[in-house]
Amino acid sequence: MTGPDGGDPSGDASAPDLLVGAPERDSAQEVLEGHLIEKRLEPAEYERRVESAKQARTQSELLLLFADLPPPHPVLPTATVPPAAPDDETPPPIFLAGCLMLALGLPVAVVLGFAYGIWWTLAVPVAATVAMAYVEHLRTASRERASGSTPQSPE
Repeated sequence: MTGPDGGDPSGDASAPDLLVGAPERDSAQEVLEGHLIEKRLEPAEYERRVESAKQARTQSELLLLFADLPPPHPVLPTATVPPAAPDDETPPPIFLAGCLMLALGLPVAVVLGFAYGIWWTLAVPVAATVAMAYVEHLRTASRERASGSTPQSPE
């Protein structure tokens, strides 16, 4: 059953009206049986609602059978949107930091090498970038171990 606008009768247009299967229909029938035992339903009304539950195709159709009844109501699954996969195309921040260190550190080291003759300063930005990359590698590996996934090895 649908509301006046053709959507969910509860008025929540953002929630999709999910299809139901045998487990949801069975759950509704069990809850209706509980209402019959509690004398909230007459046997004829119980039979009518059970037949409607068997014919229900969506959650809203099932829930309409319980609109005038107090809880309990059947437990129905909710629509869940799976979390978005991380965008593997964006480089990690450590990559950008390493690029900046090389782009800015190497020219400074060359100037220091020419001006003062201290050529060893060329090793500083390179060594720092390699150290940052290694630390990031260790952090990624420990995160993957903690989450239970195995690291991807290049073939």
